[in-house]
Amino acid sequence: MLSKNILVDSSVIGTVKFYAYVFNDESGRVGFGLFPNDGPEPIVYLLNVQGSRIKIFFNERIILLICQQSRFSTNERRNFFREFLDFATSMEKKAARLVFRDNKMTYMADTREMIKYKRLYIHYKSPVSSKDDMKVVSN
Repeated sequence: MLSKNILVDSSVIGTVKFYAYVFNDESGRVGFGLFPNDGPEPIVYLLNVQGSRIKIFFNERIILLICQQSRFSTNERRNFFREFLDFATSMEKKAARLVFRDNKMTYMADTREMIKYKRLYIHYKSPVSSKDDMKVVSN
C-alpha cells in the first residue's frame, strides 16, 4: 500500500481531479505520482528504482477505466489529454526539483507509452461494459 506524504498540487481535467503527491511505496522507496480523484493508486508515477535512475510507470488498469467511462467527443478528449499532459509535465518538473534532484529522469512526454495511451484515450471505442467496473469518473 502506498503512503501519500505530501500533496504538491491538483487540477481538474474534464470530470477527473488529479492530485500530485510525493509518496512512499510498499518498499519505502520515494515516488511522485498523479492520483485520479484522490484514489489509492496513481495513474502515472515516477519511482527511484535503481541508484539515481528514476523510472516512469503507467497504471493501465486506471487508464482503461477512464477511457471506458469517458463520454466526451474525440475533440474534447484531445483537449483534455493536452491539459493532462501540460499538468503532468509541470508536475514532473516539480518532482525533479523537489524529490529527484541530481537523478537521471525519464520524462513522460518522451516515452512510447505516452503516445500509446494518448491514442487509446482519444480514440477509445467502448465495448459493452461491466457493471462491476470500478467508478473512477463521475459524469
